[in-house]
Formats: sequence, C-alpha cells, structure tokens
Amino acid sequence: MALLALAATLQLIVLHQPGGREVILNTAQITTLYAAIPGSPNRLVAQGARCLVLLTDGKHVGVVETCAVVRKLIEGK
Repeated sequence: MALLALAATLQLIVLHQPGGREVILNTAQITTLYAAIPGSPNRLVAQGARCLVLLTDGKHVGVVETCAVVRKLIEGK
C-alpha cells in the first residue's frame, strides 16, 4: 500500500544537460527555475544551458530546455 502511495506522488521528468546527458528529476524536489537571459553573459548556468533548476537538497542542474518548457513538464502538460 505504501508503495502505491509513493508511486502516486512520484512524478519524474527527463531533461537534458548541454553535453547531451539526460537528467531525470522528481518534480517534487524542484524549488526554483532561473532562466538564462538571451544576449547577456550567462553567469548562473553552464554554457549552452537555458534554465537552471534548483532542488530541495541545494543542488542545481543546468538544462538546455527553456524554463517555460520545464514548467510545462512539471505541470504535466
């Protein structure tokens, strides 16, 4: 029964780092999204990343998807 409850709350999304590596994230652990600003130096994220995803454990992941795309994936759209 507990496993069924865990599966119901676990929503994973697949994102991609600039080098092409897939990153699988639990949406419940995502706290903040920071978008790279087009035309300005990219100080927050790795070269080629469009969105910085911050997690509840303090880690962060730079991904090539835009923050708008990440937000839609989180919402399940």
